[in-house]
Amino acid sequence: MRVDDRRRVGTTDLEIPVLGLGTCPLGGVYAAIDEQAARATFDAAWEAGLRLYDTAPWYGLGQAEHRTGRALYERPRDDYTLTTKVGRVLRAPRDRASFRPPAWQAPLAFEPHHVFTYDAILRSYEDSLQRLGINRVDALYIHDLDGGYFRTEEALDAKLRELDAGGGYRALEELKRSGEIKAIGAGINERGMIRRFLANADLDLFLVASRYTLLEQDIYGDEIVPAGKRGASIVVGGVFSSGILATGSIDGAKYEYGAAPPHIVERVRRLGRVAAGHDVALAAAALQFPLAASEVISVVFGAVTPDEVRANIAHLEAQIPAAFWSDLASEGLIAADVPLPGSKG
Repeated sequence: MRVDDRRRVGTTDLEIPVLGLGTCPLGGVYAAIDEQAARATFDAAWEAGLRLYDTAPWYGLGQAEHRTGRALYERPRDDYTLTTKVGRVLRAPRDRASFRPPAWQAPLAFEPHHVFTYDAILRSYEDSLQRLGINRVDALYIHDLDGGYFRTEEALDAKLRELDAGGGYRALEELKRSGEIKAIGAGINERGMIRRFLANADLDLFLVASRYTLLEQDIYGDEIVPAGKRGASIVVGGVFSSGILATGSIDGAKYEYGAAPPHIVERVRRLGRVAAGHDVALAAAALQFPLAASEVISVVFGAVTPDEVRANIAHLEAQIPAAFWSDLASEGLIAADVPLPGSKG
């Protein structure tokens, strides 16, 4: 597989590369990233042939979109695919002196507000264009509408109704119908949310974060396959489970944006032993695994250095023997019903 291979999004006419750069880390999810380092990472991605870039207002509270735009706005617009997200509106805080931005290291000083109404979706879209300095994006994802942010069923239901009855879906459909965007999707962090979205709308794609990896495949049969049957494609993010599948089970390894629990560390050790036995880089296996499913059209990875970018491109193009995948299956380290690279699934 090569970095410039492309696959079609659902039933749309949009084709996207099989590998893309996700900009969450460049928004400062773990550590502050300075401008020079961020630009070097973007430049390395472009020079290495990456042509898919995914960002969001949430990442660094606008910082990642600004950095993405500065890196791309002078590039030929038809040469790359750009996706961002809607559902958060960024506003200046009322009390600027005491405001402390949430969740990010050295973000911009804006308050994020989760709103999914017709007007809010359109504002989010237009604000993203302004931050990017680029007047067109290819696809929009509904962002973080799940139980991680809306902790009660009542709160989650209210936001889903806001998206539906409040006109959020209608705004997205109008943007697509008018040709402003080519595809509509949703970002998924939790098992069960693909089904809930498809109950209310026909979406073109889902960005599935950390739920379909070498460590977790439960979502495949009950959500990814049905999504494919409905004509929706899958983009997989968080393919390294927040880090541990890239670093291995080292001290301080990250899983789900925190310290990896013992059972995850042990499972990664087992995966690593099989990989070492076949002289396979575990990170390469993690990157290639999701793309074996016909429903999965792309994998998006995060990086904060040029070396990380180049390493992940090499992982995509690495040759992995079929015996490695069969050994994972025989040791119970991968579900029996999921497609493996080299299979026809």
